[in-house]
Amino acid sequence: MMIGVLSDTHGNVMAVDRAFRFFADHGVATVFHLGDKCCDVLDKDTQYNMRVVCVAGNVDYPSDDNTYEEVVEIDGITFLLTHGHTFDVRSSLGPLTAKAQEKGCQVALYGHTHQPFNARVNGILVINPGSAAQPRGASQASVALIDTNEGRPLAAVHWL
Repeated sequence: MMIGVLSDTHGNVMAVDRAFRFFADHGVATVFHLGDKCCDVLDKDTQYNMRVVCVAGNVDYPSDDNTYEEVVEIDGITFLLTHGHTFDVRSSLGPLTAKAQEKGCQVALYGHTHQPFNARVNGILVINPGSAAQPRGASQASVALIDTNEGRPLAAVHWL
């Protein structure tokens, strides 16, 4: 199963639509939005016929629908979703990977930095899709795709 991951859309409707068209073109069934701003993906589930899971970021307000953390299992892979600000991801990925290990997750997903990242850290596959709307550093607008690959996740960051 293909999973699409985006973050830090900050109200940019055109960037969200571009990301969802990209996901549709790549056969994505589930989309994870990692916060800032969850309201950007309202109704995208019905518009694109995809499951959409969103966690709150530092400019969102957590609610019954959007918490700061979510654990999701797909195809035998357990994912930790977070925006990252509550784990101080700009300083270290240690607290994030520790939480993923504590929750039994194989994959930790975060945003917040607006810069893509895709590597194994402390035995956890850690992915930041970058920002679909406001990239920082040398990056471009980006998203990530994860192929669950029969229980062995493969991830890549893609420029939009």
